[in-house]
Amino acid sequence: MTVNQSQLAPPHIAILGSGPTGLEAALAAHRGGFAFTLYEAAPHIAGHITAWGHVQLFTPWSMNVSPNMRQALEAAGQTVPDTQACPTGQELVDGLLAPLGRLPEIEKHLRLGHRVIAVGRQGLLKHEEIGSADRGARPFRLLLEDGDGRQQVAYADMVLDCTGNSVANAVGDGGIPAPGEQSAAPCIEHRIPDMSREASRWAGCTVLLIGSGHSAQTALRDLVDLATEHPGGKVIWLRRSQGQDLGVVEGDPLPERARLTAQAQQFLVEPPPCLTIEAGAVVDALAVDGPGDGLSVTLRDHQGQTKILQVDRLLALTGKVGDHHLYRQLQIHECYATSGPMKLAAALLGASGGGGDCLAQTSLGPDTLKNPEPGFFILGSKAYGRRNDFLMRVGWQQVEEVFQLLHNNH
Repeated sequence: MTVNQSQLAPPHIAILGSGPTGLEAALAAHRGGFAFTLYEAAPHIAGHITAWGHVQLFTPWSMNVSPNMRQALEAAGQTVPDTQACPTGQELVDGLLAPLGRLPEIEKHLRLGHRVIAVGRQGLLKHEEIGSADRGARPFRLLLEDGDGRQQVAYADMVLDCTGNSVANAVGDGGIPAPGEQSAAPCIEHRIPDMSREASRWAGCTVLLIGSGHSAQTALRDLVDLATEHPGGKVIWLRRSQGQDLGVVEGDPLPERARLTAQAQQFLVEPPPCLTIEAGAVVDALAVDGPGDGLSVTLRDHQGQTKILQVDRLLALTGKVGDHHLYRQLQIHECYATSGPMKLAAALLGASGGGGDCLAQTSLGPDTLKNPEPGFFILGSKAYGRRNDFLMRVGWQQVEEVFQLLHNNH
């Protein structure tokens, strides 16, 4: 593209991330006749999802395929799953997302193995041209890095950040790293282990599991099963809360989610011999004992009492957030509580409070997606920040609303 475009010319759109929201945006851009480039940091489609590809979704195929996705694939003669079976992440990629990426109308615009490191405005810093029309007239400047570390610059008139949540929260009290946590980072894992492939790495170990959400509950189930099958293993479940609230939804319409939360609650009530529960405590400090010797973890309870645990492995599933460093030089108004875009965060808080069931979520209108930075939109799970009630269909609705804005302006 040329940098100096007329404001009447169709904008060139940079779409960051090739997950469900990013691919939906690519389909919408093609359908609307817009020039676009779809950037994916991984060497394959949907890099974030493949990282947990062995994990089963709570939602069935019928809820994981947008109408636009189905129409595009069926038009290409491909069969699209439409059952009540819940796919794994890898099955979602293999059966839906990768075939979408191979469609000619998307593949020719796809840049795999190209991570967008930062986005700015050509010729402007964050604090310049506040509320000025001149800011929106300048192209976005994207710094890219390929898999070999080579860097280059690309330009766009509009940016859709669909990169999802990729930055793991710290395990220390207050959400900041505990003393020693950064040094111990190579010994801390932030993903659900795939026991079908990694059982030998975890069997017979003393594992400290931190977290209470659905990811932690999934890992807990798998770790307990492994310790039951391979005696000698121990699981220590660290929870900040002393209560038994594990996200149970009364009359849950998602059977897999209901089954998982029920099992986690049963573990709380009657822990199996291999499981120890540390409730109402936080990580106060970490220390690496030595190469291959595990970790010393200092816990502090609500009364200020401390104790030291010796563990072989630390599995921290304390949630993830989006990478805000990506747009550090842009005028993005973030929510002080959720880290999501401010307008959307305020609308979500008004609609459902601090959280709710994902099935009840819906997009809240195009105006809530706008940022002070003209032409920059945060879509998909990243738009929900620290909230855990995002649903894929919300991302698709957000895409539709952004392109409504785009069509109205051009």
